[in-house]
Amino acid sequence: MDRPPNTGPQERQRQQEIRKLEALLRELDAVPARRREDEVADVRADMCRRRLAELGAPGYALPAKPEATVELVDIDELIAELGRK
Repeated sequence: MDRPPNTGPQERQRQQEIRKLEALLRELDAVPARRREDEVADVRADMCRRRLAELGAPGYALPAKPEATVELVDIDELIAELGRK
């Protein structure tokens, strides 16, 4: 037997936020190229997509976390390397 969908107040609020963000995203996508920079449309659209992914909206996924590498060096090695430049 399938579990009934969650229809509590938090889920209704989540669905309402998803609808608002999707509407805003449609508006931002409609901004002409010549106005996109002035209205910061690309940045705002990226923020909407990220929030939609965080809310679990269908069709949106969080970007993969970049692999971070750290190289440990001795302070004496660092000073010597900087002295050579």
